[in-house]
Amino acid sequence: MPRRDSPRAVKSREARARRATAFESLFAPWALALAGALVSLAFLFQPRPELKLLLFLGFIAVALASGKKVSLLATLLVSLGIVAANLLVPVGKVLVSLGGFKITEAALLDGFDKAITFEGLIYISKASIRPGLRIPGRFGSIVGQAFVYYDRIVEYRGKIKVATIFEDADALMLSVWDAEPPAAAAAAAGPARARPLGLVLAAAAVVLALAVLGLGFYLKAKA
Repeated sequence: MPRRDSPRAVKSREARARRATAFESLFAPWALALAGALVSLAFLFQPRPELKLLLFLGFIAVALASGKKVSLLATLLVSLGIVAANLLVPVGKVLVSLGGFKITEAALLDGFDKAITFEGLIYISKASIRPGLRIPGRFGSIVGQAFVYYDRIVEYRGKIKVATIFEDADALMLSVWDAEPPAAAAAAAGPARARPLGLVLAAAAVVLALAVLGLGFYLKAKA
């Protein structure tokens, strides 16, 4: 039996659809993908955790503005899991000792950095990889379609329960595959052209990320 959404869920989905339409009309897929790749590099090499956290919060805001589905609870749970896994290898100054388990400063900070980095890259991909992206070659076509299918899975509105996990997984796969093929959808949309404002905003995002990277190295050298 198909799931019936609440009026609040319907309004939320419609609002995200409007934001996605406005976002995609402003940016060409190739410009977003290129900007996302450059911002990702600046984010990965950012040495200061406080600046990396600020960038991470910015990525969440951009993902929301792009109309993507964002779950702060899932982000928090995944981040806590990464930090907890990192604490299993105690390194550095002991902050708290709970029986035989020790929480150390270095392990905690390293786990925090890994969690922010992982989730930050997820949000960058949410905002910068759009269905209309065309990558040259057979491999590029496969990658582009994979991103579209991933987006459909994330946007899936059904529920997967433990008691009926196989049936629910089948319903998920059918809903993804029964939709219009990514290649056909991209062809129907036609070539996307970058608007001047979109190019300016994409370039500004890259310049800002690089500026924050430079600030991070400056603060690290000064410390």
